[in-house]
Amino acid sequence: MGSESGRSKNKFTLKIIASYLVLALLTAGVGYFIYTEIKTYVSTETNDSNDEKLLKTSSLVTNLYEAESLSKLALQDGGQVKFDAYSKKIDSIQVEIDSLKQLMLGDEQKGLLDSLQVLLRQKVANNNELRKLKSKSAANNSLDKALKEFEKIEESFGKFSAENLFSDFDKLSPKVQQSLREYAALINSNAPKTGDPAENAEYVDSILNVSKEMLRKAKLEDSRSQRFLAQKEVEMIRNDLELSRQLQNIITAFEQEIMASSYNNSLKKRETLRRTTRIAGLAALLGFVIVAIFSFLITRDYWKVQTYRARLEKEKKFSESLLKSREQLISTVSHDLRTPLNTIGGYSELLESTDLSQKQLGYIKHVKSATEYVGNLVNDLLDFSKLEAGKLNIEDVPFIPAHLIQETAENLQALHKNKGLRLILNIAPELEQTVLGDPFRIRQVLTNLMGNAFKFTEEGHVKVDAFVERETGKSIWAKIAVSDTGIGIAKDKQHLIFKEFAQAEKNTEKKFGGYGLGLTISKKLAELLRGSLTLESQLGQGSTFCLQLPLEITEAVDPKDGELPYMAPKLRMLIIDDDTALLHMLRELAESMGITAHTYSNFLSIEQDSHLAYDIVLTDIQMPQVTGFEVLKKLRSGNYTHYKNQPIIAMTGRRDLGPEAYIGVGFTQVLQKPFSKGELVATLKLIGIEAGQPPVSEPSKADEKNRAPQLYNLDIIHSFLGKNEDALFDVLQTFLRDTRSNMALLEKTVKHKDYRQVNQVAHRMLPMFRQLKVRKSVSALEQMELATPEKIDGQTLDDLFYGLREEVDLLTKTLKERLATSPNCSG
Repeated sequence: MGSESGRSKNKFTLKIIASYLVLALLTAGVGYFIYTEIKTYVSTETNDSNDEKLLKTSSLVTNLYEAESLSKLALQDGGQVKFDAYSKKIDSIQVEIDSLKQLMLGDEQKGLLDSLQVLLRQKVANNNELRKLKSKSAANNSLDKALKEFEKIEESFGKFSAENLFSDFDKLSPKVQQSLREYAALINSNAPKTGDPAENAEYVDSILNVSKEMLRKAKLEDSRSQRFLAQKEVEMIRNDLELSRQLQNIITAFEQEIMASSYNNSLKKRETLRRTTRIAGLAALLGFVIVAIFSFLITRDYWKVQTYRARLEKEKKFSESLLKSREQLISTVSHDLRTPLNTIGGYSELLESTDLSQKQLGYIKHVKSATEYVGNLVNDLLDFSKLEAGKLNIEDVPFIPAHLIQETAENLQALHKNKGLRLILNIAPELEQTVLGDPFRIRQVLTNLMGNAFKFTEEGHVKVDAFVERETGKSIWAKIAVSDTGIGIAKDKQHLIFKEFAQAEKNTEKKFGGYGLGLTISKKLAELLRGSLTLESQLGQGSTFCLQLPLEITEAVDPKDGELPYMAPKLRMLIIDDDTALLHMLRELAESMGITAHTYSNFLSIEQDSHLAYDIVLTDIQMPQVTGFEVLKKLRSGNYTHYKNQPIIAMTGRRDLGPEAYIGVGFTQVLQKPFSKGELVATLKLIGIEAGQPPVSEPSKADEKNRAPQLYNLDIIHSFLGKNEDALFDVLQTFLRDTRSNMALLEKTVKHKDYRQVNQVAHRMLPMFRQLKVRKSVSALEQMELATPEKIDGQTLDDLFYGLREEVDLLTKTLKERLATSPNCSG
């Protein structure tokens, strides 16, 4: 169902992407085509450019007509001023033609404009010649007037001037004006000087006749020139008309060419617009079709998705109900499994303390191992279900990270001490301060990480590096790296290890055990603690898990914090005793007092360069391999780096030596076995160490019931453990198991009359029998502890043993009956 929905969703997404892609390609193609059409449209000139050409051309034609008018005025007037105005107009027209050339793209149009400029220059030259011809014609008219004037002055005398003789003198050319001035001077120079009128008249008449004759000759000569000038003028007018016609033709051709070009451009533009409109319409239609097709497909897929979603919602609700049912099932089954598991474990302990064959002991061992495995699985399943449901709460309580890390590491090393792996601890001093956090959950994560390191490492070491990665104000980021030299994890399998019920290799579970929940819970807890858990590993070379956690530094300590674990000051104690039952009881006692206990049944198990940290040493005196005196000597030799002159207290059951015998050789104090919790506390106070006070309470009915049988007494043990029934159950179970094995060994040594071995076994059994106040058994064991062939013969030794065995059998039966009524057995 999920995969089908995923494929449908993928198809739906692909169709949407495909529709957008097709529309984008269509838009790009149409856009490119329209762009090319626009380039074509622009390349045919814009309307503004054509309009400007037409306007300039029209202005040019208008100016040409104005120039034509000015040229006619100049010819009619014949003056220089009019002709200068005409010349300036032609110059402005030449400039306008040059500017019009800049707008022309074709060489043909530019050639027409060049021809137009040449014609204009020729026209100006022709007009100038015509003006000169008219000026000469005006001069001839002046000669005619001069002749008439001579005729008028024949009757009078006087002086003559060119200005008086000739009208319009100022309008004549300078050459004609000079000739007329010379003529007037000639007349004046020949004027009669006498006063005789007849003489003067004759004289004047002769002069006038001569002058007339000269003027007529000049007039005749000028007439010939005038006819030539008239012919020239007609010819030049004809040329001017031809030039005007050619100019008009050029202008007309130019206008027609521009109009044709504009018309062609307009046709091209219309065609371009028509083509662009057609393609845009086609593209819009095609786009509409594409949108319609894909809309149909997408809508169809959408309804499919809606259908799948409805089905998924239904499946989700069903899955949630299944998960809820699974959670309830896990919770119910886990809680219900605890009772039979406790019963199985209790009866397994009881069976183990009975007379069983080696094969039966092996069966019991497998049953206990399986019980422990299932118990751990039940606890992890409960945590996992709480994490999945979000019901696991995180607390913020004060604790000291360094103590937590060290205690967790040491406990796990003790649990896997048979492997002989070396534990290396590097804890930064910054982690010695009190912080706020959840020590229980942090310890759970560290226990999983370190437990895996010990479990998957056959030889080498387990290393823990703890330091502050960064510090900001009152907040620190602690990094705890757990490294091992174990089997390692392949790169392609590392992503599996944080998944529930999964392991990196299929054969891992068969070889090392486990059910694949520890790291999953650790990862989720790290995230719940606002931190992270990462892995670095190489196959065959080991793994490193890095836990990073945010912690808040605090100085305020709640009054109840003294009861919290991992708080300073926390007394640390090293206990060495070959009696495992007593060792177990002392560990329970230390934990009830808030003391960290490192327990060893053999001093040789303690490495010289071990990481051990302790404030006081408790050691038994009579031990088989290394005695208490040898422990004192070895610790003070300087070879053990963890020993730094801590106090050493001797624990002994011997009555033949006083305290001075132990203190004299270097022990700080002596505890006579059996001793109570109060005696231990008093001894610690005596050497200046404060510890928890023994509980003071009224004896309960259970105590009176326990005190009723005279065979044993639990007062001393209760002084150690208080009302902790679980601890009492564990201590008595250990006592029964040790007693069974010790009695079997004692029977063999008594049979072979091995007095030295009898002494050692009896010494090892005495402390717990004294703690239980089993008086008859204590008396027999004290005699056997000091027995020698000289003091006790073989028959007496046998009698002591048989008497002891009867007492021990009765004691074992009574204790088993009591354990059968314990909550740990009944659940």
